[in-house]
Amino acid sequence: MSTVKAVALPMAGLSTGVRRIPGRRSDGRRTRHVRTGLIYNPRATANIGRAPLRALNVPCLVPQTREELTEALAEFARQEVGIVAVSGGDGTVRDVLTALPQAYGDAPLPAVAIIASGRTDLIAGDVGAQGREDELARILAGAKNGTLREVHRPVMRANRLIDSDGAIRRDVRGMLFGAATFVYATELAQGEVFATGASHARAVAMTFATVLKRVLLQGDPDGLRSGQPMRLRADGNPDLLGADARRALFLATTLRSGFVLGRDPFYAPAQPDELRYLDVAAPARGVARAIGALAIGKPWLAGRGWNAGAARVLDLELESKVVIDGEVFEPLPGYPLRVVADAPMTFVTP
Repeated sequence: MSTVKAVALPMAGLSTGVRRIPGRRSDGRRTRHVRTGLIYNPRATANIGRAPLRALNVPCLVPQTREELTEALAEFARQEVGIVAVSGGDGTVRDVLTALPQAYGDAPLPAVAIIASGRTDLIAGDVGAQGREDELARILAGAKNGTLREVHRPVMRANRLIDSDGAIRRDVRGMLFGAATFVYATELAQGEVFATGASHARAVAMTFATVLKRVLLQGDPDGLRSGQPMRLRADGNPDLLGADARRALFLATTLRSGFVLGRDPFYAPAQPDELRYLDVAAPARGVARAIGALAIGKPWLAGRGWNAGAARVLDLELESKVVIDGEVFEPLPGYPLRVVADAPMTFVTP
């Protein structure tokens, strides 16, 4: 979603959500108590027509804009909320991750617990979160009993982007970045595929199959093989494709599990504080071979022009649109786009 929309900001009861995050100390002493708060997106697919989850006496905030989201999280920070539960899809999680540093300021960032409620929920799937109706109750019970599982992921930060409303965004923080063919696939999914009611793995499979059909069987009418002009420097190194580089597909992520039908195309090893990327030179060659290599779990066999790597900082020079966690952005003209792996955040699941 492009904004976190809703109806009201009920602020009472913040002191009632006291729960515990399991400690990581080796001396066996328990960690301090922390409060739990919920950010609820009623526009998320699974939440449409349902009332916000207020029955468990946990503060539930339903901000209507990104500005109100930041204000809501700032209120959580003032009340020392240490677990922010998010009921929404990838876009909602992206907006929360983006707002948290400003909202919490110098205070430690909270852990994030995702209640998967969107169309694809790639982030939730990567950290092991689910979308069960009793998910919030399970999160609170696990926190109380000290059984929550912690997963740590670096968060990707991209700067100087223009969103769909024409606003310049200084920073957008998320988990999956894509350009060239990935933009086409995202717009296809949000239009034709989602219109069929498909979601999650089925939506990914339908999108993947449609793109392949157009490229391999219909003569590539959209020119996806020919790619987009794009220059890349990973951790300051020169672009391997040269000054006139074109790329048919570029992906970068801080996710650690597969998202293409359960397969992971990001085959380069990465440190815990790095992002991984997949870089496909244009004109794209060996598409069928690359799909076969991915299907057998060996994407490094894709062949010439299919490259992968890991880095802390990616500098991109491009004029075409990009996607971050399902939302399409445009680079700010005249400025390179920098994508950075920020410090890992903690995600908790029951």
